[in-house]
Amino acid sequence: MNRVKRHTSVGLLAILLLAAPLGAQSLDVVYGRLDKAAQQFKSVSANLRRDTHTAIVNDDAIETGTIRMKREKGRTRMLIEFVTPDKKSVAFDGDAGSVFYPKMKTVQIYSVGEKRNLVDQILLLGFGASGEELRSNYTISYVGPESIDGKPTDHIQLIPKSKDVLTHIKKAELWIAENGTPLQQRYQTSASGDFMLVTYSDVKLNPPMSDGALKLNYPKDSKIEHPQF
Repeated sequence: MNRVKRHTSVGLLAILLLAAPLGAQSLDVVYGRLDKAAQQFKSVSANLRRDTHTAIVNDDAIETGTIRMKREKGRTRMLIEFVTPDKKSVAFDGDAGSVFYPKMKTVQIYSVGEKRNLVDQILLLGFGASGEELRSNYTISYVGPESIDGKPTDHIQLIPKSKDVLTHIKKAELWIAENGTPLQQRYQTSASGDFMLVTYSDVKLNPPMSDGALKLNYPKDSKIEHPQF
């Protein structure tokens, strides 16, 4: 009799597991991939394409370039070099962000300061973030499996829990590859429908990367500006 009850219990458990919401099961898989990738992450390099969409005029500004990023001892360094349509370099190093405009021979330096929490949460949406970190800062839902450039990904949606972050990012979406890295990111930046879509290709995980490879290089006689962030 006990054996019959035990088999019945096991059978009921199996049915309940099979009947569990697909989103819940899929999110657990995504979290597992993110956690594994975060444990192993040191650096990344990739090509990128950024589409900045302005809804009110239905305009898309397309930029292409490369990204290099390194995380070491809690410090994040990043260099993005846009090559089309105009050359521009963007660097981030802990407490400061810098943008170099070669045509204007101008460097704009932004102090993160009080916006550090905002910057940290945006960086979480990139490479090397664990599932636990994302769950702590965002309400996450599973959208479904999708293909990006022929590669399978899991599409998830994230709503910021922080009111401060929510004023800048209404909603974020990530397309996570099987290795736990994002192949695409979408940030909705306004209630009117403005968004920024970033797609990555030729992603290389943990390549050798010196600090010099992440340095913003510009002529010594460039004009230096310090705009408010």
